[in-house]
Parts: sequence; structure tokens; C-alpha cells
Amino acid sequence: MVRRVFCCITVLFLCISGEPVVLNGEMVPELLGEPLGSIRVVRRDGRALPFQIDEVTEEGEYVLPQGEYPNSDEGSGYLKKRDEIVFLWDDTDRGGNTSPKIENAVEVSIRRAGEKREVFLLSDSQIPLSERRYIEYEHDSGLLRTPFYYAQFAEERFHFTRAGVRDFETGTYIDLTNELRVDILFRALWGLLPIRYTEDNIICYVRRYKVGPVRLIRRGDFSLNLGLGVRGSRAAVNQICYPSKVKVPVYVHVPFRFRSFFSHAHIEMTPVMNKDGEQFAFSVPSHDIRQEFGGEKDTLWEVIPDNTLFSVKKGDKGYGWLLQTTMDKSLLSGSGFVFRTPSEREGIGESGYRLGVRNVRRGYYHITNWVIFSTGSAQSINKGHRALVEPAEIRNGKTGFQSRLNALDPIISIMQEE
Repeated sequence: MVRRVFCCITVLFLCISGEPVVLNGEMVPELLGEPLGSIRVVRRDGRALPFQIDEVTEEGEYVLPQGEYPNSDEGSGYLKKRDEIVFLWDDTDRGGNTSPKIENAVEVSIRRAGEKREVFLLSDSQIPLSERRYIEYEHDSGLLRTPFYYAQFAEERFHFTRAGVRDFETGTYIDLTNELRVDILFRALWGLLPIRYTEDNIICYVRRYKVGPVRLIRRGDFSLNLGLGVRGSRAAVNQICYPSKVKVPVYVHVPFRFRSFFSHAHIEMTPVMNKDGEQFAFSVPSHDIRQEFGGEKDTLWEVIPDNTLFSVKKGDKGYGWLLQTTMDKSLLSGSGFVFRTPSEREGIGESGYRLGVRNVRRGYYHITNWVIFSTGSAQSINKGHRALVEPAEIRNGKTGFQSRLNALDPIISIMQEE
């Protein structure tokens, strides 16, 4: 049983929120050009906290040294403006400490929700690195483990085939979902011809990856053949897994004006619940929507899901989901939140969102899915959502920035073309 595998996760992690803070080299110009191997992120007592530095190329690609096709040769080994420095809020010091500052270090303050924290960054390879890790990943088996969730990824797919959330009472994991159901529908010939795809039609290869102490980055390429002689749209995907969050930003190229071929299309993403989720409930807090699993229901609430959180919870256990897209909301009619019980896929139910699309212009679009996991309190999912929509404030001296946790990745600049 998968549940037994994760019993080794220490209770030490249950007291943290798992909230990541993401800086880049531009925020600490004092360290630009320093060897990455010598940079440390430390507390005021001089001890290094768990962190990682991920290089980013001029084209916006992460430098990922592991996998079938690594791109290590694109990295310089020295800190550049785009390179990202990542650590957890909980590992930092509380602000206001009056003990002596660290010599030759850059003091960085972080503020969110009225609370202030601080860390120090410096170049000193003599400081021992922290041995703590929040991410465990086995690439050959596709198994990811963190203190708050696990996920089993399928071969030649990007999404999970099984996932679970932490049970904070027993210290084990609840095998909550069987798979991610994906349903893609295109209507061609003035709506008379439906063309349907599922997750089985989406082939994705993870060509390279990097696993560090605080996040995993998997780089995948997938394409979908649209049929009718139309070449399939290709997309580049970086799946970024933090201890309490998963970010999947997709860079989609629409090679034609949508209405030239299709009158309407939609994509549904609905995780399938297994029997361990019987006492969980689906909800969209901002629209007073709540539905428990059980009986026979098939419902679509017509709410634009963009930037609207939904959750599947039982007390302090569960997850939330947030969709963000750069598509014009006026072209997203037919969208909404989906709830079905029982599931079409042999589960007790499925719930998620439908993104309807009409008359989108050709160009490049960002579509980002965030999954936010509970960290041990009934409000932790909402707090995790707030951290995305209200980024932490970062200050180096008099210069202020925002955490790049939810920043648009720079691989492709957004273009709207006729």
C-alpha cells in the first residue's frame, strides 16, 4: 500500500506551512557574478537554511541537469539576474531581532500578511549546507513525496495517475484520487461535428528535470493532434512542485484564429475521487457553492473559473485548485465548475472546472494550474491561495520587490495576433 511508504515522513514537518519564497538575482545585485556553489542563504545565527538556486537562460528556460536531455551546458555556474533563489518562509528568522548582523551578508526582509521575516545571503562556501530536504522524487518510477502530499506520475504523461493528501491525525497519507480526468471537446463545421479527446490522447515526455531540497522542476513537451488536417498545437510545460503547492504553467500556441475552424471548445479537468474521499466535500467559497460526494449528480455551475479557488476538503485535510489564464474572459463563455457523482471513471465522484473557449485569436497564451495542499489547519488552503494572489513583499535595503512565486515565466512573451 502507498500509505505505508510515507509513514517515514517525520512529524517535524507538520508545524510548517511549506510556503515558498522566490527571489531572483536582480533582487540581490551584490551577489551577481558569484559562483553558485559558494552562495548561502542563512539565518541570523549563521546557519544555512534549506534553499536552492535554479539557473534561467536568456530565453527563459530553466537549466535542468538531470534526465534524458539535460541542458546543463546552458548554465554559466554564476549568479545572473534571471536565476531564481528559493527557500521556505518557515525556515527564516522573525523580523525585529537585535542580535549582530552577519558581516559581508545581504540582509533581505520578507513581509506577508502583516508578519515580517528576514534572511541573509552571502558568498561563503565554508558554511555547511543544510541537510534538510522537503522533496523526494524517484524519476524512474515517477513518484513524488513531500510532507503534505504524494503524486504518482504516469509514463509519457504529465499529470498524475494517483495522488494523496496528508492525514494529520495519523501521520499517514489518504489515497484521495485515482487519476486526473481530462476531457477536451472541439465543435467543428458550425458545431455539427464534435471531436473529443481525453488524457489518453495527450502524450507528454519529461525530457529533463531537477530535484532540490525545496522544489522539483520537470520540463515536458506535449502536442495534441486536432484532426481535420489541422496540425496540433505544441506546448512547453514546466511542472514545479513545492512542499505544499504544485504549479503547472502551460505556454500554448494557438496557430489560427479559433473560429476559423471551431465554433466552440472546452477542456475539463476533474480529479477522480476514490472511496477514501467519501466524507470530503467540494466547494467554491467565493460563490457559496458546496456539494458532498454521494448520490447521483451531474452539475455545471456557470462561473468563469479563472482566478477562482475551488477545494476538496474534510476539516484540515484536502487540497485546493486555482486556474489562471491570460485569455480574455469575454471569450470564456460556457465555462464553469463541474461536479459529478459517481464518476465516469469508476470513482465515487469527480469535481473540477470546465474552461470554455470561443473566438480566441491566434497567438501565445499562458494557462497555469495551481494545486494547493492543506498543511494542517482548516484555513491553510485559503492562506496558500492568498500567498499566490498577494505575493510576499521583499526588500533589500530601500529597494522593494515581490516574491516571484506566481510570476509569469518568461519562456514566451504574450502576443495577441490577428
